[in-house]
Amino acid sequence: MTTTHTRVSTDLSQRPKSDANGPTVVVTGPPWPRSGTARVIQGQIQYYRSRGYQTIFIAVPFRWNYTTEAAGWDEINDGLRELGSDRVLVAAIEPKDFTRAKFTATVRYGWRGTSLDWLLWLGQSAKLTHPSIHLLQSSHIELFHVNHVFTLGFALRLRSWLSGSRTHLPVILETHDIQSHMLYDTHELNPWKRRPDQLKPLLEAELRHLKDADALIHLSVDDLNFFRQALPSKAQFLAFPPIGSASIAAVQAATPLSDQIDLLFVADRHDGNLRALRWFFYSVWPLLAHQHHALKIVGRIAELVEGQASDIFKEFRSCFVGQVADLAPYYRSARCVIAPMVSGSGISIKAIEALAFGKALVGTSIAFRGMPQDELKRVGVSAYDEPESFANAIRLTLSHQQDAERCSKAAYEAFFSVEQGFAARDKLLASILQGRIADFGR
Repeated sequence: MTTTHTRVSTDLSQRPKSDANGPTVVVTGPPWPRSGTARVIQGQIQYYRSRGYQTIFIAVPFRWNYTTEAAGWDEINDGLRELGSDRVLVAAIEPKDFTRAKFTATVRYGWRGTSLDWLLWLGQSAKLTHPSIHLLQSSHIELFHVNHVFTLGFALRLRSWLSGSRTHLPVILETHDIQSHMLYDTHELNPWKRRPDQLKPLLEAELRHLKDADALIHLSVDDLNFFRQALPSKAQFLAFPPIGSASIAAVQAATPLSDQIDLLFVADRHDGNLRALRWFFYSVWPLLAHQHHALKIVGRIAELVEGQASDIFKEFRSCFVGQVADLAPYYRSARCVIAPMVSGSGISIKAIEALAFGKALVGTSIAFRGMPQDELKRVGVSAYDEPESFANAIRLTLSHQQDAERCSKAAYEAFFSVEQGFAARDKLLASILQGRIADFGR
């Protein structure tokens, strides 16, 4: 087994491109291809490969229905290959292990566990195939990069199994959000108590698990401030999720659609996006309808709207495109991207994408959550929370499209570019490799 912690050059920007025989980073994350989380992971992998690392991505499920017998794995695997990792491995939860996991978790937590503990424990019980284990054993693993607290238990168990007591392989955890708040807001059922948990025990569980990581990365200003106050002794830093140069180039090179799009909303199947469309169609669209703007809504949100807001879907059926294989032509054809969010947490990857692609963007303050909104306003990107101001901003943007596009480009370059994100990650990684992580961020 060759998993000793190899010291490598900490002049990260000068290191060669990914070397097949060089150090390896193991990245863990949920099996959510073509999602906001996937976009973030894609950026992580791009960063590590640019700094000379091999990358092994391991998809770690933490829901009971991601078993080896579940349908849809072929589609998931196809999507995960788009992350750009050198190797992609998939862990799965064996059906026979689900009951065993609940029993061992019950023993571990003595009926005091929360739904967050349960999801983390379920992720920890996921298993790799023998060929996958052999690949990990033969790799020169340098560190673990964990996405979402729910895959942390799996990563820690794998680290212990690979390295034993010989060395300490650092674990960086990218939070993506305050997950305890997410579980509380969605009324996640506690499997032991058969009812949702209160926020206090959920947060206590999250903080307890986060202490096991060597350093935390946050994608939003709000998350950084929250966790720094909750865990003041933990090394933490901020890195906005960059949009890769390949994605930007793909939009620039895309052939426009035959029909122009005045307003574009890109959204996955998520309750927050459903609430956004309810607000937009009930409160904003009546102020714009007489202008007959061409509106297109792209993504799996169409499924949710059809099922839970059938009145909207029936009236605006022609606006819903559904999921598409390639978003680039839609962004290329759009005069203005809208983000009418009325709820949400973490940071909006779709808002950053619009800025990265140089598209005029009209959003609410919640669409710009977790971002430096005062600084964004200074470069011309403002938030609009009232229906009238949102509608007026759309009118103004469409009549001054090029000016709005220049503001978007300026905002992206100032705060969200690949160079900005990589520089922040360089600082943390250099501290880890030099053994100074305990002093980072103080």
